[in-house]
Amino acid sequence: MEYKAYSFDLDDNLLKLPTCVSLRDKSNNIQEFSTLEFEKIRPNLEKLNLYITKNSFKQFSDDNQFIIDINKATKCGSWRNLEKCIIKHTSIFAIITARGHSIETIKAGINIAIFKNISKENLEIFRLNFLEKYNIKLKDTSLKNVMSEYLNLCKFYPVNNKEIKKEFGSNDISELKSLCFQEFRNYILKYVKDNFEKDMKVKIGFSDDSTSHLDRMVHDALKKHGLFFYKSDKTGKTRY
Repeated sequence: MEYKAYSFDLDDNLLKLPTCVSLRDKSNNIQEFSTLEFEKIRPNLEKLNLYITKNSFKQFSDDNQFIIDINKATKCGSWRNLEKCIIKHTSIFAIITARGHSIETIKAGINIAIFKNISKENLEIFRLNFLEKYNIKLKDTSLKNVMSEYLNLCKFYPVNNKEIKKEFGSNDISELKSLCFQEFRNYILKYVKDNFEKDMKVKIGFSDDSTSHLDRMVHDALKKHGLFFYKSDKTGKTRY
């Protein structure tokens, strides 16, 4: 038997949201960029005469704006894997995002996205699978209530949230994502041990459109087990 858990970055990985990054140019004008555009130009902001200000990422912590944007969001990248997680495996998942919204707001937004993008037929399959797989007694077994119970089992980590930064003791986004993934892994291992057969094997995956975040996560996972990897330049200097 195998329990497959999933974890996902949000922007440009699960969903494409209209939230914009605001940058100041050399003429002090504000220019707006999508998250995908910003990811591409981020290493060359100085050459492009673009500058991050204190308000550059303001929308990424605005809870009301997130709900507006999630209703306009379109599927991308790993959404099909989230559907597989929910419908086929009915496994617990985590959202590990660089956004700074509240945990409850991220959860509410994912709930909206699920009902918007998954068919009623597949949601009914999920409902029946959940009731069969999890030993949770519910008086109300409607889809709305079952989904609420399911999302309460899932984890949501908006790593730019002040409370998340305080809890994990870091301001580095890549490090925070790695630490949150490790906490999610420990949570899943304990949950499966406490609620399923002893011989149940656990597999946990993570998807992110940022290679730097994935590099950090893989490095930290290997380091924990006494292993490491490094990247070298022409002079032989290492990055890790």
